[in-house]
Amino acid sequence: MTDPLADQAASDRLFVTALARGLDVLRAFQAGERSLGNQELAQRTRLPKSTVSRLTHTLCKLGYLVQDVHSGRYQLGAAVLTLGYAALANLDIRDRAQPLMRALSDATGLSVTLGALHGTRIVYVEACRAPTRVGIRLDVGSSVPLAITAIGRAAYSALDEAARERLERQLALEHGAHWPRLREGLALARQQWLREGFCRSFGEFEADIYAVAVPLAARPGETPLALNCSGPAYRLSEAQWAEEIAPKLIALAQTLSASR
Repeated sequence: MTDPLADQAASDRLFVTALARGLDVLRAFQAGERSLGNQELAQRTRLPKSTVSRLTHTLCKLGYLVQDVHSGRYQLGAAVLTLGYAALANLDIRDRAQPLMRALSDATGLSVTLGALHGTRIVYVEACRAPTRVGIRLDVGSSVPLAITAIGRAAYSALDEAARERLERQLALEHGAHWPRLREGLALARQQWLREGFCRSFGEFEADIYAVAVPLAARPGETPLALNCSGPAYRLSEAQWAEEIAPKLIALAQTLSASR
């Protein structure tokens, strides 16, 4: 299998492969997971276990990981929090978005989230959860896959052609044989966004959850962001999501985009 990091290093003499692999280890941790072992980290990063062992040792020395002395498993350390909070503090759109998101959530009884594109996933940077929310927790710092979520499809759809092609190469490596089907879904989602102004995911990521999403307009160099509105599948029909919820979300995105 092609190693994207090796390919990057071959084409960019300033690229530090060891640093990239260490960051891959940190990215392997997902919200809700208390700890991971070297074997699990090796599987998720597709790195040799011996390499992972050296990386986890180094990350522990720097405070980015903490090892349980009894189980030998690892948890994210406090040093990761300092980076995360610094990044969130610099994302000032959260302060403007939060009261508007809360108002929409209260008015509809649905969850409203703001997410940033990070690799092949969307990381939540603000979340207003509704009391009726079922399924996974949507807390700040949680992440979801791009290809089968409304918010991921929205962020993808607004990228320029060059950025979409770079992202598609990453997705192809990640998903392997499943990529052709996922690529068709992304192409359809982008067509729907161009035609209707929003993307949707009706039970594709979580069987009991419907969602619609829209991207925020961004200038070159800005982090791609998207807004998502989600709730239980039984609450509203697909037509209601399209005709009642999506226009409200589009209006909110336009307001926030104008302030970026």
